[in-house]
Amino acid sequence: MTQDDQPKGNEHGSLSKALNDLDQAEAQLARARGEEGAAEHKIKEAIEEVKEAEHDRDRVTVHVVHVNEVEKASFEESIHATLQQVWDKSYKELKIERKPKDIFQTAGEHPKSLMSYLGLTLAQARDQKVIADFCFGIASETGGA
Repeated sequence: MTQDDQPKGNEHGSLSKALNDLDQAEAQLARARGEEGAAEHKIKEAIEEVKEAEHDRDRVTVHVVHVNEVEKASFEESIHATLQQVWDKSYKELKIERKPKDIFQTAGEHPKSLMSYLGLTLAQARDQKVIADFCFGIASETGGA
C-alpha cells in the first residue's frame, strides 16, 4: 500500500463520525417505529371503545306485556328498530303465538294503539311523541257472547 492509498487521519475520523451518525439515526428510527406501533394500537383500542359506546347508546331496554296472557318480557333493542320489528321480537321474547287480531299498543293505564305507526323506528316514535317510553302491550281480541 502506498501512502496515498491509506486513509488520512481526517478522512478516517469523518467516516467514523458518519457511521456513528448512521447508527444513531437507525436507532432513532427503530424507536420511532416502535412508538408508531404503540400509537396505532392505542388508536385501534380507542376506535373499539367508541364503537361500543355508540352501540350502547343506540340500544334501549324494551318492556312488553301481553295483556291477556299476563306475560312480561324485557329485552335490548336498537333505537333504530321499527315498532313492527319490536312487535315481532316481542312474541319471541314472550314465547307466545301471534293471533290474527292482536294489537300492538303502548303500555299503561290508557294504552294507545300503535298499529298506524308500525313503520316508525323507536327513535322516530319517541321524537314524534307517539310513545313516551319503551313500554308496550300486546292485546288480543277476546271472544264475546
